[in-house]
This record gives sequence, C-alpha cells and structure tokens, in this order.
Amino acid sequence: MQNKDDLRKLFLGKRLQLTPSEIEKKSRQIAENLFSVDKIRDKENFSIYLPINNEVDTKFIINNLLKKNKNLNCPYFSKTDNAYYFTKFTNWENLEKGTHQILQPIHPEKVDPTIIEIAIIPGIAFDLQGTRLGYGKGVFDTLLAKSKALRIGLAYDFQTADKIPKEKHDLVMNVVITESGVIGAKDFG
Repeated sequence: MQNKDDLRKLFLGKRLQLTPSEIEKKSRQIAENLFSVDKIRDKENFSIYLPINNEVDTKFIINNLLKKNKNLNCPYFSKTDNAYYFTKFTNWENLEKGTHQILQPIHPEKVDPTIIEIAIIPGIAFDLQGTRLGYGKGVFDTLLAKSKALRIGLAYDFQTADKIPKEKHDLVMNVVITESGVIGAKDFG
C-alpha cells in the first residue's frame, strides 16, 4: 500500500487536470446523487465546504439547501484563535478568501459542531470502507470529533481507492458520493 503523501500527489494530480466544464457536469451529478439519500431529507443542520483545487463544486448543493431553508455551516479559520471552527453560511455575498484561499464569511458566527446532523466533506481520495485522505492538516477530523453527524464524502469516481492508510484520529465517512452513485461505507447509525 502506498503512503499518504504519495497517494495525495497521485489523486490531487488527477483532480487538478479536470476542466471547468468537467467539474460542473460531475458536480451536478454528485449533487443529484446526494439528494437521493433518504437519510438527509428530514435533517435541518448541515456543514458544507467551499471548494478549492478542483474539489467537487458544492454550489448546487448549497443553493438547493438554502432554497429549502436548511441551516448551513462552513469551516472558518480564525487568525486570532489560530483555529478552525464552524460558522453560519447564509448566502454567497460577504465572503472573503481566508487561509489557503478558501472562501469564508466575512462576519463569522461560531456554531457548536454538535448540532450538525449532516457533514458534507471533501477529500483527495476515499476508500471503499469510507476512510478519507485529506490534505493532512486534520481540519475536518478536529472540527467533527465531537459531532454525531452523518458524514458524507464527496468525490469524483477516480478519487476512490481499494484501501487508504488509516490512523486512529482519521474520520471515516458513512457514505461517499460520486457521479456514479452512493458508496455505502459505514453504517448510517
């Protein structure tokens, strides 16, 4: 099995080759597949990410959830606290580029991560058991450590692997959603 750094280079390299039209087409299909998951329909509190580096584009998901008046929260990096936390996301206005050029609200409103019912999470790759390979900074592992949210990883088909090295602090997804469908990873419990 390859180590995490080699896997990051491999999968990120593939993702960075996607064209804007490929990203849009695949992201729309992934959004449709997400909304086919019964477990999310009656939930009110979601965490979502704002994409970088050709991650699955979440604008279709965000716009759909906002139309349904769902509560959306996104990661925010506080330079003052030198830490990430969740903040409310209410619209596409009043955003600024924060750490790593990730969009985040200009006026953050801290949110308790334990209220989040559905966590929509990006990744560089996922395996069939739901193990996530991120950038290696532990942002989502830390943010969601105390949350009982259903964890949904979003990925393109080529971002799935048979096995990814896992450490004890690594979050495992309940499901991974690609443009081809839903990969049941861990019990929905």
